[in-house]
Amino acid sequence: MTTSASHTTKRIAYIYSAEYTNIASLLPSNIDRSKKVHALIAAYGLLCLPELTIVSPRRATTKELCRYHSRDYVDFLRRVEDTNTSDLDEEDQGDGDNRSDALEDRLEEYGLRYDCAVFGGIALYAEFVAGSTIEAATLLIDDAFDTVIHWDGGRHHAKKDMAAGFCIVNDIVLGIMELQKSYDRVMYIDLDVHHGDGVENAFQFTDKVLTVSLHHYAEGFYPGTGSGTLTTTRTKAVVNVPLKSGLSESTLSRIFDEMLEPLFKNYSPDAVVLQCGVDGMAGDPLGKWNLSIKSYADCLKKIMAWKRPLMVLGGGGYKTSSAARCYANLTSVVIGRQISDEIPEHEYFEDYAPDFMLQVGAGRQADENTDAYIEQIRKLIDAQSQTLQPTKNRGRQD
Repeated sequence: MTTSASHTTKRIAYIYSAEYTNIASLLPSNIDRSKKVHALIAAYGLLCLPELTIVSPRRATTKELCRYHSRDYVDFLRRVEDTNTSDLDEEDQGDGDNRSDALEDRLEEYGLRYDCAVFGGIALYAEFVAGSTIEAATLLIDDAFDTVIHWDGGRHHAKKDMAAGFCIVNDIVLGIMELQKSYDRVMYIDLDVHHGDGVENAFQFTDKVLTVSLHHYAEGFYPGTGSGTLTTTRTKAVVNVPLKSGLSESTLSRIFDEMLEPLFKNYSPDAVVLQCGVDGMAGDPLGKWNLSIKSYADCLKKIMAWKRPLMVLGGGGYKTSSAARCYANLTSVVIGRQISDEIPEHEYFEDYAPDFMLQVGAGRQADENTDAYIEQIRKLIDAQSQTLQPTKNRGRQD
């Protein structure tokens, strides 16, 4: 199969609608982030460029959601929005004094408490996020576009039968499953500061999806997985890159060039999915890494140079103005248009005070990922890569 882009003009899709943006902005962990991301991108004029086509999002059907998620979870998600329990069945409600406890038990079972608390529109949100990433996959499969951007996607923690880590639905898994209808091998790269555990769990026993997660790993840091040392003979194509505090742009670049690039060449995927969680940026409330906007842009440029059908998704990022800055810049990178470092005036202009500038510079934490530790990482990646079977040239025209 020939999957490299041979088109002389860029074919880029951008999944967006005002309705979807309003729904995505309800997510409690990222209130109004979607509105502000798309507003800044629009203010830069990027949505009007001929290289980019706006594609309407769509809602996933029950059948599509249940390709990965359990039917019980999907059904409960649709019933649970009314926490007064009027729409819940007897099993969910209990009776008499036990009613509240029964509901709490069910919410706990499905992960819909604490960081994934129920909110108005939760089921509609899940349907739109999942359906839009599935649509992104379909656009690539149909060879309608070379790159599809879906900044409201990238929810990598959700499990088969429960929500987790601010993620109600695992749109990434569903999107990759859709890609598998046409692409033999898919490479998934996760740049979020948290381990991409939900995606790894879904594909760890197949060699048809290579999951690569670069994340902060430390005792007590969510989700506590991704050490890179727990692979078994059953694990087929999983590579974890556990990193320490203070990750710098130069260290990230080194890891990418010296370790991820060889992984790509060895695995030779037919399509690539990139999760661009930006909670590793300097200034994010999590405060773990030193990355700048340029750090993410450099990674994206390198992946684009592979010339594979590419799905670009969002993810974490809890300083909204920084996330909007980064996603606007990454959108410009995909299009190939440089944008001004001055934030254009628009509805949320005041959020970018006091400097009203695009760039978010690198942080100043000490980079604990020393040369010696990077060598340990290299050996860890080599060990995890032993299960990978190099693909033979399948007529690819790179």
